[in-house]
This record gives sequence, C-alpha cells and structure tokens, in this order.
Amino acid sequence: MDAGTEPTIDELFERAVANHSRRLLAIARAIVGTRASPEDVVQQAVTNLFQHRHRYDWREPGGLLKRAVVNEALRLLRHPRMAVVGEEQPERRSQTPLSGMIENETVRRVREAIAKLPDHFRAALVLCEYENLSYADIAASLNASVPQVKTWIFRARRQVEAMLKEYVEKNNLGAPRGA
Repeated sequence: MDAGTEPTIDELFERAVANHSRRLLAIARAIVGTRASPEDVVQQAVTNLFQHRHRYDWREPGGLLKRAVVNEALRLLRHPRMAVVGEEQPERRSQTPLSGMIENETVRRVREAIAKLPDHFRAALVLCEYENLSYADIAASLNASVPQVKTWIFRARRQVEAMLKEYVEKNNLGAPRGA
C-alpha cells in the first residue's frame, strides 16, 4: 500500500481484528467461562462481521467488535452445545509460590462465581469491570436500557459477593494488609 492510498475495507478489517483479538478473546472467556470455547466465540463473531464488512466503518472498530463478541457469546449460552474446555492460567507470575497459589485460587473462585451468574448479569458485569465500558455502551451492546444495565451490574456484584463471602472471611481476604 502506498503512502497516499487509502486502505481497502479488507485491509482495515484485518488490521482491526489483529489489533483487538486478544481483548476480544478475554471478553469471550469472561462471558462463556468453561461452558464454551472463547476462541470459537471470537471466530464466529469475526466471521459474521466479515460477511457484512462493507456495512461498517472500520477506522474505529473497537465497539463494533466487542458488541459482536458479546452477542455471539450470549447467543451461544442461550443454546449450549459445546464441550467444556479447561481454564487458561494468567500469564503473570507472583512474587512467591504461596502468594501465587493464593492468587490462583482467588482468581479461580471469582471466575466460578461469575460463571454462575445469569447470562445478562455476567455480560454486563464483564463489560463494566473488565472492559471499563460506560453504562450507555453496555446498554447498547446488550440491547438494554441504562437503568436495566445498572440493575444487572448491582445484582451481579451482590451475587458474586454472596458467593465469595465465606471464602473471603475464611482467608482474611477482606482485611487490609498490615492492619
């Protein structure tokens, strides 16, 4: 491509997918958990967008890609038909083996709690907490109203808190360090 030429829609699409694929995979993983393959969710969402790529502006594709992955994840969860897959471990390393074990157990417990949430609660919570989307953006992604999204997130947080209460108390995870 020459410096003076506009990139084609296909080039913009490929660049958008390449630049956002890790984030899209994280969104899919957070929503479907172990009930489906997050890679399959992203692949299907991207395939769907590719089929209609000429309809969209690919210069600012982040919201469109996220919305497509969320919608595909929710569609898949409504019609479960995939085998359970294993969880991948976080890539970062802890300072000590013990702190690493505690951190991994905590992450596992939180993921399990989030996975037990109703689909719409889970999707709203993931988009809020992990993607830092505004309530309006979450509402647009989930085809819901802003007050509905706020309610879903509030209820999701309360349910996760209730599911983790015993674990947090048992392991003194709620107390500040050094206090």
